[in-house]
Amino acid sequence: MKSIKKIAIIIGLLFLVSTLTFMLGSNLIQSFQIDATRNKSPLILGVILEIICGVAVAGIGVLMFPMLKLFNKRLALGYVVFRVIECTIIIVVGIHLLSLLKLMWKYEMIIFVFTALGGLMFSYLLFQSKLIPRYFSGLGIIGYAMLLLGVVLDMFNIFNINDGAGMLIYLPGGLFELFLPIWLFIKGFNPSVIAAVSDRIYK
Repeated sequence: MKSIKKIAIIIGLLFLVSTLTFMLGSNLIQSFQIDATRNKSPLILGVILEIICGVAVAGIGVLMFPMLKLFNKRLALGYVVFRVIECTIIIVVGIHLLSLLKLMWKYEMIIFVFTALGGLMFSYLLFQSKLIPRYFSGLGIIGYAMLLLGVVLDMFNIFNINDGAGMLIYLPGGLFELFLPIWLFIKGFNPSVIAAVSDRIYK
């Protein structure tokens, strides 16, 4: 039980770290793009923060795999793969940016595709397993589905999710990623669900 609670706390911390570092890193990178002096310090710090985000999201996938595979091994593995791909893209984009001082085409949207697909798998597995309350994981499903739709529309220049009302696309998923860590810190994952499935598998 203690190990499950400890993992829940680590997962919660990684979610907070990934959200905060990506937000701060992205803002610093954008500030470099509009800075006439082309001071590289914000750019370097921004790339480092985004790479920390990438490592954090990969860490979430790896740490969640042993628990999620009890409920659906294929989806659990898919979740790890998407999170690792997300991390890899962030690192590649960072290296590209530092080398050429130029952003890749819609790089955030490309990252968000894997964020949304991985998030949908994660939220569905949480919903299926009842590791957290279903109304909570349902919010995650809605949030990541909206993000995926918004990203697709943005990539085809139909809708801008980084401007005005378009930013509302981020709201449900943002609330999920904000309140999930709080829930994990206080309640953690449902240990009785994990115990029941483990007993059934290993009997």
